[in-house]
Amino acid sequence: MHPPLTTAVVGRRHVLACSLLATSLSQLPLRAATAANAGWGPIAAMSNEELAALDEASKSAEGVLLPSGVRVIDMVPGTGPEPQRGQRVYAAYKVWANGFRSGPVADLSFTDGRPYDWILGEPTDRLPAGADEGVLGMREGGWRRLVIPPDLAYGEMGLKRVSYSPLGRYVGPKAPYVIQPGAAAYFDLIMLDGGSGRCDQLLRPPGVGEKKASKIKSPMCVAAVVERVDVRAGAVHSRRT
Repeated sequence: MHPPLTTAVVGRRHVLACSLLATSLSQLPLRAATAANAGWGPIAAMSNEELAALDEASKSAEGVLLPSGVRVIDMVPGTGPEPQRGQRVYAAYKVWANGFRSGPVADLSFTDGRPYDWILGEPTDRLPAGADEGVLGMREGGWRRLVIPPDLAYGEMGLKRVSYSPLGRYVGPKAPYVIQPGAAAYFDLIMLDGGSGRCDQLLRPPGVGEKKASKIKSPMCVAAVVERVDVRAGAVHSRRT
């Protein structure tokens, strides 16, 4: 198996002590806010230059080609729990149509205000089969990129642009394709909770039903202000963590 790109790009620098949040969403997905929100993440001591080097190296990296055709590129290995099939996992993700950070983002989890979660081994409309397969073997805290062939991405259905309303995500009747039918998809994922419970405890607190819990927001499960649900009143309010 090929070594993670951090081995080649940043040597032995320790990369597990600072935030996933540092610049704008137009850059690497883990640079989603300011260093003031630091507290957890796989890119602790890495500079912008080092991250840029990792990003550039990933565009030509061979990674590991799975028998299914999914190409796995480990950017930064995680050191937390490794989830197994059947476990709920939480990840921050972005997906592009024409290559990593090439053109507009086709879909991403950050607009939800919380990481995306699903049961590993059970693909969803947002995490297609190739992405679900590509997550296997990741550890919590890891950063991985996936090149997913069309049949394991969005297939002949493609992916249309998602819009948002107070009621949530929706696809309008005239929405254009952001990933064409029969096209590959380029996924970028960060495993935020692979079994430690750090996201699960925050976003699914005891005594809160699924519908109300879905309104709790914390993009990286470490935000300075977390929207929480008042179980008795059924209201959502914010408090500092």
